[in-house]
Amino acid sequence: MKLLIPILALFFTFISCQTKTNGPERGVSFSLNEHRKNTISNISYQIRLDIPPAKSERIKGEITIAFNLNSLDSALVIDFNSDSSHITSVQIDKNDIPYDFVNEHIVIQSKHLEKGNNQVHISFTAGNLSLNRSDEYLYTLFVPDRASTCFPLFDQPNLKAVYKLTLKTPAEWEAVSNGALQSKSTEKEKSIYGFSATKPISSYLFAFAAGKFFKASKKIDGREMTMYYRETDTAKVNRNRDEVFSLHAKSLAWLENYTGIDYPFGKFDFVLVPSFQYGGMEHPGSVFYNESALFLDENPSVNRLLSRASVIAHESAHMWFGDLVTMDWFNDVWLKEVFANFMAAKIVHPSFPEINHNLRFLLAHYPGAYDIDRTAGTNPILQDLGNLKNAGTLYGGIIYQKAPIVMRKLERMIGEDLMQKSLREYLKTFAFKNARWDDLIGIIDKNTPQDIAKWSTVWVKTPGMPEYELNRNADSVSITQKRDSVSSRIWTQPLVFQGLNNGNQPVIFPNSNGTGYGYFKMDSISKAYFIENYAGTDTIFKNPVFRGAMLVNIWEGLLRDGNPKPGILVENMLETLKKEQNALIIDYLLGNLQTTWWTFLNEDQRKSYQENVELKLWDLLNGTKDKGIKTSYFRSFKNIALTANGLKKLESLWNAKLVIKDLILSEDDKISLAYELALKSPDGASSILDEQLKNTKNPDRKARMQFVIPALNVDEAKRDAFFETLKDEKNREKEAWVLDALGFLNHPLRQKSALKYLRPSLDLLQEIQLTGDIFFPTRWLHSTFAGHSTKEAATIVQTFSNENPDYPYFLKNKILQETDMLGRAVKLGKHR
Repeated sequence: MKLLIPILALFFTFISCQTKTNGPERGVSFSLNEHRKNTISNISYQIRLDIPPAKSERIKGEITIAFNLNSLDSALVIDFNSDSSHITSVQIDKNDIPYDFVNEHIVIQSKHLEKGNNQVHISFTAGNLSLNRSDEYLYTLFVPDRASTCFPLFDQPNLKAVYKLTLKTPAEWEAVSNGALQSKSTEKEKSIYGFSATKPISSYLFAFAAGKFFKASKKIDGREMTMYYRETDTAKVNRNRDEVFSLHAKSLAWLENYTGIDYPFGKFDFVLVPSFQYGGMEHPGSVFYNESALFLDENPSVNRLLSRASVIAHESAHMWFGDLVTMDWFNDVWLKEVFANFMAAKIVHPSFPEINHNLRFLLAHYPGAYDIDRTAGTNPILQDLGNLKNAGTLYGGIIYQKAPIVMRKLERMIGEDLMQKSLREYLKTFAFKNARWDDLIGIIDKNTPQDIAKWSTVWVKTPGMPEYELNRNADSVSITQKRDSVSSRIWTQPLVFQGLNNGNQPVIFPNSNGTGYGYFKMDSISKAYFIENYAGTDTIFKNPVFRGAMLVNIWEGLLRDGNPKPGILVENMLETLKKEQNALIIDYLLGNLQTTWWTFLNEDQRKSYQENVELKLWDLLNGTKDKGIKTSYFRSFKNIALTANGLKKLESLWNAKLVIKDLILSEDDKISLAYELALKSPDGASSILDEQLKNTKNPDRKARMQFVIPALNVDEAKRDAFFETLKDEKNREKEAWVLDALGFLNHPLRQKSALKYLRPSLDLLQEIQLTGDIFFPTRWLHSTFAGHSTKEAATIVQTFSNENPDYPYFLKNKILQETDMLGRAVKLGKHR
């Protein structure tokens, strides 16, 4: 029955492509994807783009599409997600040909084509949606289906092609793309960059950047690498540059050794972009990063150092997992992400021998996965996808956090050697091609007696997580998995429980090694013993993985079962922080402390604890000798401080009248302090922001500040007017800036006045999904709702849901995920 669906869909595609009235639907449907996959091959693109100096001017382009067509049974559909006015001409053999423009596709009737080799030449004006244009630079971001917003092509991952790009830019601009620079010449006031042809790559991996970039190059073990960047702080660049190159070299060398395949794409460059939408993007030969993720401030915490190493390892791993072998359809996008995360976790181990990597894996993956899997909007790892235009909604915590956990379980089931052997076979079999999860499972299944396909059905193809309960009776203790609501699934996994003698009542710690996945409900006896003996003499407490696993259990229990006394939770976390020296655990606890403070405590409760919490955080900040931990405590104190004394300390740190030993404040820190002071000290907000704006040297950070400042205005009417501007797509181009502003508009201190923003924010979500990048809908929702914890806010969400019963399920799930904490806060408030 499963085979009938694409066959029938393909039949209807043949019909629709030949008629103007019922042409191809918007986006790339699965049926169109399958039809083109089976009829088009040997694709190459020659692209010429002329970039003017002014952002407001249009970019003119030409593209020659060469391809082999094995059937003339239907019209040719070329994707161009723009409007017909952007098409100047469509030619074959230098002759204009008629075409239809239907639902963002150029449709050419088969009578103009030949069976075999064809070339179509199109002159066009490039769309701006994915060009990320600023006054001094631009960069592309075409994942998952956005290449067609810029130029016409077959925009689907399983039609890999060779790309050859020529860019005309303002004379003083640098340019970089996937291919090596083949030539550079000048023409009047323009530079002309000619890049060599790429290896076969998917359309979402093609990329270029151009603008006023600095650059630095370094050769390590025979590999030349060039870094393009915008940062103007030369001390920061010099402090980070060598380590950034070194981490790339180590990652690539490790991957070559593990896979048995040399780096597949020739040259290796990377571009550091201010306010880049993601941590990184794996364009082969031209990896893009968020500049702040790689250029760290002084005294970074161990988490920041690990994050940098991990994002570099992650993007490097994509060169093999995602770029060399690419998913056949975007429903398997998780496959490239899980292997990048999975490999990154392995790669960073040698670079950080002093770190407990089991603890790091636990805290980097389990809490984030649980944040989604506990919600009513959770999804399986492998999701359905009917049209590429919705592919961005597949991304999230399940792909990035849960999938690596599942992959580690698979490796432990079959063994590291068989996993490596299977992955090597997978990469060699599908090199420069496309594959599915089931292709890999087939390779593994033939080499092991275990039923991996059955295991995969539960862990990969169904949503949710198991729940376990501790049952005590007179003479024994047992652990049971609660009955599953989805087909009575059994989540096969090894579990470890640690027991301690404590008089007549044994203490049981579920999932004590932190490898099991699920909700492990701790009983009151075990929780009390753990909290009371946190720094005790029991050997088990000396194991940071055990401590981390139990803290995760307790936090999950709070969120699921509620805690009528969140203030006591705050006190317990502060006492625990006094006893903890592990930087990873400290960062985890501080994150939970801030969530509890702003989400689960009401205003009166915060007032009663405010002075004491500030005092204890300040003491911890000044008491630690670890520079990274000191930075973590500073940022938590900055987040929570609200008393006159606390704000005075923040202002003194901001204006440098107060200096704390080993606490180095960057320009970003000073800007953040100015924002907090403007938010919490309205009387001096304007002068503080004006002063900080004047003192900010970096032009990109200054521009970001100028955008965000209206969201901090003390005048509610002016904040309202600023929010209204976000309804215009052009004012949402800088997504990171928008998210900063939304966070301040909806800050917990302003949540009452911000209630009016919630319904319009929900109403905009579908438009944001179509015009923004892949993470923007989720982040838009998070920045909007994270500051709200009232019944009124929850009612607005419920009303929206009731009034939109046919709302797209993939966006409905995002709403359920990002408002889950709001619902729990309201539920908890009923019991205070």
